[in-house]
Amino acid sequence: MGHVNMMTDTVIVNASPEDLRAILRSMLASKTPGLASAFLMSTRARVYQRSGAGDGILYPFSESGAVAPRVLESLTRARLLYGSGLGFASLAPLAAIVRSTIGHRWPAEGEEAYTLVVIDADIAQALQSCKDELLGSPQSDYSAARKVLGELVAALEASRLDVDKWGGEFPFERGMCSVLDFKL
Repeated sequence: MGHVNMMTDTVIVNASPEDLRAILRSMLASKTPGLASAFLMSTRARVYQRSGAGDGILYPFSESGAVAPRVLESLTRARLLYGSGLGFASLAPLAAIVRSTIGHRWPAEGEEAYTLVVIDADIAQALQSCKDELLGSPQSDYSAARKVLGELVAALEASRLDVDKWGGEFPFERGMCSVLDFKL
């Protein structure tokens, strides 16, 4: 990472997350040449530096029904990846979350059901990011892309079968449709 002068670093350290978001949005909206691509490159570099510690999730909810911290870590990682144009890289943490639901039940309504619907929307967003990634990078590694797509399909299919066994409502319908419609 490059040097940041002391006054700029003081702002970064002391600004609230909301202020930093507003400052970043304003800077990126300024259309300064190269700024958005520099932002995305820095984001990608940072995301790759951080480990995928949340990817081996056990179960997405606590006994009280709250979302488990490891799910939130994996979801944040996936969102950073697909938001910075690394759609295929975001599929592994999302597949891990889907796999973590296998063997568990949740109520049809409530925080768990809502969270699973949000994760379903994230899967669809990640797949859109994958499409954008292919358009922006024609030299993509198709074998790696097919592999991670296959892992996501397998996780979704296993989850659907598991939910069918206990008579629940499959929460990843939109993601399943999106991945099955994906042409690679």
